Amino acid sequence: MKEGYESYQRPFFLGIGGSGMSSLAFLLLSKGMKVSGYDGKISDTVSKLIEDGAQVLGKDDVLKADDYDLAVYSSAIRLDSHPLVKKFKDEGIPLLHRSALLHEVMSEKKQISVAGSHGKTTTTAMTAFLLERCGASPSVMVGGEVAFLNGRGGRWGKGAWAVFESDESDGTFNNHDASVRILTNVDEDHLDYYQNRTNLLNAFARYMEKARDRLILNLDDVGIRDSVLLLKDRSRILGFSSASDPASDPFLSSLGLEASQIVSYTIEGQILRFNFQKSEYSFSLKYPGEHYLKNALAGILAASEAGSKTEQLVSVVGDYSGVSRRLEYLGNRDGVEVYDDYGHHPTEIKAVIRSMEGLKKDGRAVILFQPHRYTRTQNLYREFASSLDLGEKVYLLPIYSAGENPMEGVETEMIAAEMRTTPEILPKKIEEGIPILRRSLRPGDKLVTLGAGNVRDWGIRFLEY
Repeated sequence: MKEGYESYQRPFFLGIGGSGMSSLAFLLLSKGMKVSGYDGKISDTVSKLIEDGAQVLGKDDVLKADDYDLAVYSSAIRLDSHPLVKKFKDEGIPLLHRSALLHEVMSEKKQISVAGSHGKTTTTAMTAFLLERCGASPSVMVGGEVAFLNGRGGRWGKGAWAVFESDESDGTFNNHDASVRILTNVDEDHLDYYQNRTNLLNAFARYMEKARDRLILNLDDVGIRDSVLLLKDRSRILGFSSASDPASDPFLSSLGLEASQIVSYTIEGQILRFNFQKSEYSFSLKYPGEHYLKNALAGILAASEAGSKTEQLVSVVGDYSGVSRRLEYLGNRDGVEVYDDYGHHPTEIKAVIRSMEGLKKDGRAVILFQPHRYTRTQNLYREFASSLDLGEKVYLLPIYSAGENPMEGVETEMIAAEMRTTPEILPKKIEEGIPILRRSLRPGDKLVTLGAGNVRDWGIRFLEY
């Protein structure tokens, strides 16, 4: 788009209820723009958009020409076949990818972007929460429903800083201009887009190279270590490491970093202690799991870079109250507690299961996993099996397509066949599968519905059944 987004005041979102689309819509609504969109499902998120002033059309509603002057789409929209796309093109309405609009809007602020194969939603929300609690009133865009934003994923703030989640799945995370960048980890995901690990590592290296002021890295992560070796200029790195003596770590020494560029930390139980700027700090969180603590540390370092005092950041981080679908507690039915998590990659599954181990007492940690995308299942079915074997009791659902066409021979059974334990594959229909869960689960069990599709609906139905 040649002209800036300011030339348009009535954006129309194709699939406005999606996580990234709705968050951007919330942000633009709070900025004072007239927002409309289409979605085939009136979800809780869509209801909140309508409550905030968005006009949301369903499949039977008529699209009026004066409702929009810009069409916004995501990578999930097929531009060659979507009927509304043809309509917009025929009318000469500009089409703009969600990420391009986000980057244009955020360019009005100083920017902190958060990237990584896992944990970027939580880390973005934590960073924004910390800045908010320290009085910075940040602009925020998160791919989830954030508690401190009253269940919204986006908001235009009054302060100088913006914090947003940067999506690597389609390469668009390399199209913005954030001066401060967080990278949580690099794992083998979205290989349908990148084709191989080399391309993936190079893409993350480009993301790191563009940090003008500060690059905050988890230097314990293998993927980040492989990517950072591709960097010629490492002067902007602020990394954190569990190495007791970074100077004696061969890899860290090979990077040629100054001592002040490495933040040492330890985790004991649910407490993280770290040394930063010649002082020692410690904090804990409401959520179990080391990955949450490391995400919070990244957020603290980023917020301090934005001008907040480390002492204050450490004092408020324990109040962080989460993002929807990140070990979200859904409820209790007959003594069975139900949680929901968005994790859909083998590394995420491992982290969730280990966190569930920290939550359980007398019962079992029961996993209900729904594979997400045929391509991901084809590439990672053995890794899925290895991760799921950590669970005490595992149920599997048929693959959620996420818009992909079925692939011959690619099915949930591929994962089951590689597992050492014996999972039970449930039928696709919820009404047929819930009675099976009800007969198996017992008081004290913790059930977590796991996946990026509609597996959350199973947890909700279990509580209602």
